[in-house]
Amino acid sequence: MIEYSPTRNVDLCRPCGEIMRRGQIILTVLLVSAFFSGCVGPQEEIPCEEGLAAIEFQSDPDGVTVANIRLADLDGDGSDEIISTQPLDGIITIADCNQDGCNEKILDQGYTAPVRTHVVDLDADGLMDIVVADIGILPPADELVGKVVLLKGLEDGNFEPIILIEEIGRTVCAESGDFDMDGDLDLVVCEFGNFQGSVFWLEQGENNTWIRHNFDERPGAIHAFPFDIEGDGDLDIAVSLSQVSEEINIYRNNGQGNFTKHSLINEDSAYYGMSGLEVIDLDQDGDQDIIYSNGDTLDGDLPGHILPHDYHGVNWLENKGDGEFTRHHLTNVWGAFTSHAVDLDDDGDLDIIVGTLQIPDLFPDEDRIDVVILENKGNQQFIRHESTQIYRYLLTFDSGDIDGDGDIELIGGSHRISWPGPSHRGIEFQWTPPGSCA
Repeated sequence: MIEYSPTRNVDLCRPCGEIMRRGQIILTVLLVSAFFSGCVGPQEEIPCEEGLAAIEFQSDPDGVTVANIRLADLDGDGSDEIISTQPLDGIITIADCNQDGCNEKILDQGYTAPVRTHVVDLDADGLMDIVVADIGILPPADELVGKVVLLKGLEDGNFEPIILIEEIGRTVCAESGDFDMDGDLDLVVCEFGNFQGSVFWLEQGENNTWIRHNFDERPGAIHAFPFDIEGDGDLDIAVSLSQVSEEINIYRNNGQGNFTKHSLINEDSAYYGMSGLEVIDLDQDGDQDIIYSNGDTLDGDLPGHILPHDYHGVNWLENKGDGEFTRHHLTNVWGAFTSHAVDLDDDGDLDIIVGTLQIPDLFPDEDRIDVVILENKGNQQFIRHESTQIYRYLLTFDSGDIDGDGDIELIGGSHRISWPGPSHRGIEFQWTPPGSCA
């Protein structure tokens, strides 16, 4: 048991009015801040302070890099566990929390460099499993080092690693859905690779057999999320592509696992920097929308005459209900790398938190912005707030009820290597809008 005293970092967030801002940043770079080791003590009560507050759940002595945080109820007790991938250490951690604190389990078998998890009962045995996307190696390469691993849930609460596919390109995402409507769950996989890669789905057969079906044979797929676009009963797939192509595509399903590409966003510039995608009903009208970010500067190819604050940012693709989408530009911020929609102020609508990856060497004269909050004032009218003195390199967020008290917590982690500035592997964020403490 590790005792700790939670620390709180408050940034009073400057409202920026309407969403296009020109300034710039100083920041830092890739990988991902690691998570939860040992136990966490109960949080102390803190007076009302307006702005974005960050509470460290646990100590972070080794400066761990976390690639992805997922919140999911693995054991069916009504509260979410916190699942964190740490690719540099080759482990996954699971933090099980209650109102007295959190205990952590470390999983280190079956994979090399896990970067993303997906929780689902894949084999329909009544126990939750964890699907792991294993990139193999972090630097760009075309070596066939990627794989998808199933951590099969067991009755005793442990997990058995089973390799579903291996010797593929660097793998960054694997999500489940019944694409051929045969009653079992299949998987869609992003084989990011480097100059070679693909997006494909794995058809589940009998006795843990899996059949591969390619539907886009290009590298650079970041995320692929199944959802029913127009309510026709089958699962389509939204994909974010980067690298050679800079696209947001919908792959429409004919109901039998045959997919046809429909392009929503297609940028000609390789330096557009597509960086993330989330599928969620942002306007709460009953269909699923898409939020995407562009701000990947790791290639260092943004032309000198383009200011990154004018070019990078976050957009919302509104689903009109018939499979057609309307694009809404939400905000500009350089290095925008992830966006997560959650009701931060408990007013019934969805706000958006945006994390940035701002590399100091690239734009040293730019103002640094760690986090942007888009506060939804109703009907998707957003007010922007900036946090410039909070934790950096926040490339992963998820939300859920981790302590079973009925409240939603927002958890984030830093993606870092050795860059300067405050960063942390496991943070709870709390947002108090300006004027709320009066």
